[in-house]
Amino acid sequence: MKFLQKYGTTLIILILLAAALWLRIGSYGDLRLSIANAETDSYISSSRASVFSWGIFAGQRLFTTNLLYKFANDSQNCPITSYGKPGIGQEDVREVQPCFDKIALLQNLLAVFGWSFLAWTTTRRLNNPAAKIAAAVVITVFGFTPQIAEWDSVLSPESLSLSMFAITLGMGLELAFHVAGSEQPFRSRGVQILFAGWIILFLLWVFVRDVHLYAIPVTLALLAPLFLLKKFRDTRHLAIGFGVLAMFLVVGYLSARDSFRATRYPVINALDAYIWPHPARVEYFRRFGMPERDAVNYQEWADHNATKAYGMFLVSHPGFVVTTLWGNLGQLSDDFSQPYFFTPEVKNRELMLTIGQLVHPETTTVYLLALLLAGALTVHAVQRRTPALSAWAWMAAWFFGIAAVTLLLSFFGDTAGTRRHIMPSAEMFRLFLWVFLMPFLDLSLAKTNSLEA
Repeated sequence: MKFLQKYGTTLIILILLAAALWLRIGSYGDLRLSIANAETDSYISSSRASVFSWGIFAGQRLFTTNLLYKFANDSQNCPITSYGKPGIGQEDVREVQPCFDKIALLQNLLAVFGWSFLAWTTTRRLNNPAAKIAAAVVITVFGFTPQIAEWDSVLSPESLSLSMFAITLGMGLELAFHVAGSEQPFRSRGVQILFAGWIILFLLWVFVRDVHLYAIPVTLALLAPLFLLKKFRDTRHLAIGFGVLAMFLVVGYLSARDSFRATRYPVINALDAYIWPHPARVEYFRRFGMPERDAVNYQEWADHNATKAYGMFLVSHPGFVVTTLWGNLGQLSDDFSQPYFFTPEVKNRELMLTIGQLVHPETTTVYLLALLLAGALTVHAVQRRTPALSAWAWMAAWFFGIAAVTLLLSFFGDTAGTRRHIMPSAEMFRLFLWVFLMPFLDLSLAKTNSLEA
C-alpha cells in the first residue's frame, strides 16, 4: 500500500505512456513507409557533399538534413517510387522505398521517443497527480494523432523540426530546473553532461531549417542576463555554452550567405509577391541598388543584397507586417495535416483526426493565449522568485521567442508553399499552449487542495 501511495501516479503515467506508444506504433502502418514531395530531390543532391567540406553547411540544404539524406543519395540504388504532388492533384500512397526506408524509420523513432520524452519530463516538473496525468495524456495525444504523426512519413524536414524540438524542450526543462534550484548550477557532472547534450541537440535542430538559425539569437538574448547573477558568473560552463552558440550563429550566417539558399528562390518569390506590384516599395529597394526585374544583373544583385534589403524593409515597415498577417490569419489557423498521401491502411483515421483537433485547435486565439501564458508565468516568477517558477518562465520565454521568430520568418521568407513552411512554427504555438498551461493547472489544484484541507 505504501508503495502504491508513493509511486502510484508514476505507475499510472508509465502505463499511459506505454499504451500511447503501442497505439502510435500500431496505428500508422509500417514505420518504414515514406513518400517524397517536391523538395525531396534537393535534399538528396545536397547530401552528396563531403562531411568534411564546407559544402555540408553551405549547400542547398543544411547540415543535419544533409547527414540524414546520405542514407539515400545514390540515384541508381535509391529510386523514388512514391511521390506526392497535392498541388496538381496527384497524391499517392506510401511505400517502403529502398534507402528512404531508413530515413522514414529514423523519423518515426525520433518522433515516438521525442513526444514520449517530452511528456515524461513535463510530468516530472509538476506536483499534483491530476496535473501530471493530464500532461502525459495531452502531450502524447498532441504528438501521436495524425496532425503530427503522419508527417513522420514525409521526406521533408517537418518531422525532424517538431520531434527534435520536442526532445530539446524536454532536455531544456530538465536543465532549467536543475540550474534554477542550485547555488552551484554546473558543479554536478550530470548537469554538465546534460548541458553539453542540450547544446548539441539544439544545434542539430538549428541546422534542420534555415529559419531555425534565428533561435540562436533568441537563446543568447535570454542567456545574457544570467551573467548578472553571481552563481552563473562563478562558472565557466555557461560562458563556454554561450560562446559555442555564438560561434555557430556565425557559421550559420556564413553558410547561408555562401549557399544563396534564401536568394535563389525564397526571397525572390517574396519580392515578386510583396514588392514589385507596389511602386512605393520598389522605390525603397532602389536605395539598395535593386535593378529592374528583367535586368541581366538582377539575380546577382539578389544573391548579395536582397536578403539584407528585404530584412530592413520588414523591420522598418511594421505596418506592412501587421496588415499582411491580419489579412492572412486563415493560414495561421489552418489544418496542417499532411496533404501528400492517402491512408487506406490506417484504421479509425477520422476518429483520430477528430481527437487530434481537440489539442490542435484551428484558431488564431492560440497565439493570444500563448502570449498571455508567457506573460503570466513571467509575472508570477518575478513576484514569487521561486526556482520552479523561474525555470518555467525562462523556458516559456525561450519557447515563445523561438516560435514567434520562426513563424514570422517562415511566413514572410517565401510565398511559395507557405502552408508547409509555417506548419512547424504554428504547431509549436499549439504545443506551447498545452505545455505551459500545466504549471497553472498544477498551482490551481494545489490551491484547491489547501482550501479543502
